[in-house]
Amino acid sequence: MRYHASPLEPPRKLRISRGRRSQPRCAACALPPPDCICAELRLLTLETRVVVFLHRREVHKTTNTAQLVPLTLSHSSLHIVGLPEDRVHYRDLEDPTRTTLLLSPTDSSVPLTAELARGKPVTLIVPDGNWRQTRRMARNEPELAALPAVHLPEGLRRRFELRKHPEADRFSTFEAIARALGILEGAAVQAELERVLALKVAAVLRTRGLSAEQDA
Repeated sequence: MRYHASPLEPPRKLRISRGRRSQPRCAACALPPPDCICAELRLLTLETRVVVFLHRREVHKTTNTAQLVPLTLSHSSLHIVGLPEDRVHYRDLEDPTRTTLLLSPTDSSVPLTAELARGKPVTLIVPDGNWRQTRRMARNEPELAALPAVHLPEGLRRRFELRKHPEADRFSTFEAIARALGILEGAAVQAELERVLALKVAAVLRTRGLSAEQDA
């Protein structure tokens, strides 16, 4: 097994913006306290580093899955972007000792394979937001547009759904990361991250008075 799992370290706090009437949320997983899943999480130490750029308009949404990245993957990070001053986070993405790849379907992206790592550990850069926001990030931010872009292999279908989409090959950010790490790190890593995502989906559905079966 190519990863080490340890009990969850003190989570990196994510500031949750919310309206006056909204119920309180866990500062780490962004779920209401009765549905907090932090105690069920384990921190994995992988060779692959994941760096997520989260659009500001997504921060307050319980359906956002990228917030699970710093809670489950050590040496990974999540940066909130969307304002001009946030562009500082795009600096120094590339490291000559690592292979840096942008996980985003573009006109020039290629299917992700383990061979693309070229014998180096991978840094996986992941834009996160709605479909329009992520495409705009990948296309308009020069540091991202300059990176080799990859997409998940054709024919995959999502297992988890928090937001309805008519196309079955559109994944939530965290499920896309889980599939990508399954390719780069192995099936055990993918299975662990999918376990976490299943917890998240079940908790969000509970807040809606639904179960996974009812929502299917």
